[in-house]
Amino acid sequence: MCGINGSIHRKNLIEQDLREEIGKMNDRIIHRGPDDDGVYAYSANELAVGMGMRRLAIIDLSSGNQPMFSDDGAIALVFNGEIYNYLHLRSALEQQGIQFKTHSDTEVILRLYEKEGVASFAKLDGMFAFSIHDKTKNRLYIARDFFGEKPLYYTQSENNFYWASELKSIMRVLPEKPEISKAGLNYFFRLSYVPAPYTIYEGIHKLEANHYLEYNLEHHSFGILEISKFSYPEKQKISFADAKLKTRDLVMETVESRSISDVPLGTFLSGGVDSSIISLCLARSKDSKINTFSIGF
Repeated sequence: MCGINGSIHRKNLIEQDLREEIGKMNDRIIHRGPDDDGVYAYSANELAVGMGMRRLAIIDLSSGNQPMFSDDGAIALVFNGEIYNYLHLRSALEQQGIQFKTHSDTEVILRLYEKEGVASFAKLDGMFAFSIHDKTKNRLYIARDFFGEKPLYYTQSENNFYWASELKSIMRVLPEKPEISKAGLNYFFRLSYVPAPYTIYEGIHKLEANHYLEYNLEHHSFGILEISKFSYPEKQKISFADAKLKTRDLVMETVESRSISDVPLGTFLSGGVDSSIISLCLARSKDSKINTFSIGF
């Protein structure tokens, strides 16, 4: 599952204090990533930037540790999620002469960003939340996937900016607990959840799906931009029989693209049609039997 967090301060914190702060945020999400943790700390010229992550190792168990850095150390990345088309993207980059040190999808995000900047975000097919500190541009970028499968929260005060995969990490480092948001509470009672950009707390926001936040580290200002424009595909005139075959092929292709893993795979069976179909597709795409799990009450 993994999880990320980070902070920006308009003052020059000593590295140890910054690492301790990120460590506290990491500790609150240890359940998201019991396999490993990482901390990044940068402090200079009345600026401090920290990033952290907890890792649940799925792909490249031995060399996919984070934070991950560019060769010159100017770009740092922490990433939560999985990029389904990373092998295709990696192959295209290798054909352009770009070399990789790991087999992880994390490095694909890094190398693609080095080459194409924020335009690279639109090429990522997957579920993700990641943050990139780019010293060369004096910017920090935080991005969230197209459907918003991975959570990402942020808040800003006069001198500090925090972001995290879970609210509890932000709450751990705030000087006092924020007030309940009336708008967030209203949405919760109406919908049984709080939609982005709102949260249950005043002053803390969710980054909306298919958006990235660009933080200017020189002026301590930020903007939020859309990653990619959605357009409905053109209608196709095909028979019902052909439509069924195409639907089957698309579901099979989708399940296969999401089953790249260096650890054993399994599915949860709810007793419904959707989980049964996913389990069937996964079983047909694998040479060995898959594990299935059901929960009873």
